Amino acid sequence: MDGILVLLKPPGMTSHDVVNLVRRQLRERRVGHTGTLDPGAAGILVVCLGNATRLIPYMENHIKTYRAELWFGRSTDTQDAGGELVKEAREFSFTDEDLSDALGAFQGEIDQIPPMVSALKHQGQRLYQLAREGKTVERKPRRVKILKLAPVGKWHRGKWQYGDRLLFDVTCTKGTYIRTLCEDIGEYLQVPSHMSFLIRTRVGPWSLQDALTLEELEKAVLEKTSAKTEASTLTNLSVLIPMDRGVGHLPGAVLSGTAARRLGHGSWVPLKEVEKWLEPVDTDVTASVQDHPGLENLLRVYDGRGRFLGIGRANRNDAGGLLQPVRLLPLASE
Repeated sequence: MDGILVLLKPPGMTSHDVVNLVRRQLRERRVGHTGTLDPGAAGILVVCLGNATRLIPYMENHIKTYRAELWFGRSTDTQDAGGELVKEAREFSFTDEDLSDALGAFQGEIDQIPPMVSALKHQGQRLYQLAREGKTVERKPRRVKILKLAPVGKWHRGKWQYGDRLLFDVTCTKGTYIRTLCEDIGEYLQVPSHMSFLIRTRVGPWSLQDALTLEELEKAVLEKTSAKTEASTLTNLSVLIPMDRGVGHLPGAVLSGTAARRLGHGSWVPLKEVEKWLEPVDTDVTASVQDHPGLENLLRVYDGRGRFLGIGRANRNDAGGLLQPVRLLPLASE
């Protein structure tokens, strides 16, 4: 079973819980996601099945959008509403202009210190596991990019005080922690703060309207199996998105049958044998390749029958250049 599922993760489940549920329901061992979502948060989780898991490294840089709520007056040890109170301040106020300045200060490239409740590893152990043991370790700042940070709806209050909340949308690159962003905005305003709500509303080309609830996924599976069909027929599950949709931000190349077979056997193919060049299907859904060395000149590769073969790289030179196989799917060697 090869393809992509765009699921709506409910709060209270880990991303790994969702992956395990998909494994059981679809009877597919190879299942992975393209980016963790906090257990307490809801929103889009992109799940890859079968050979699509081989494409995850090329989907992890998808731009993401969140809707979050920032609560002024209290900070917690987890930076969200589920943590223990660390600091509280009831006697403070700031203006709309102060808040606007704070939001502006966190747009563009910024440095973040990952929270202790993150899934990052320290000496082979997840930070959140260390946090559960009451341990705190030093974390190095990480550079992320905030592409858009804007309040939602009517937000002008004149004066902001204890217990006020700001609902905002943020579009950002991989590795951005929204809970940390909330706390940092509060620190800029000299007010203890935490994230009180979070939902991921977009990942790459997919928005909430594209996402299936877990109940809808279960219904789709039951409809396929209700007639006592074999498990293998689930490969035609209607809710599966084709694998190449996940790398639609890359340009593409179509090869003749002979060139496609050579590429499938690991050989480099002259670029002059590309029969057709394809434009990216999706734009503005990934971080710039300049921010991620090694992703330059990647291509979606197809054969003359329109079958997706995998990922290649164009190595251009004065003689025209070569197409190098990078991540081929089993079909490519048939």
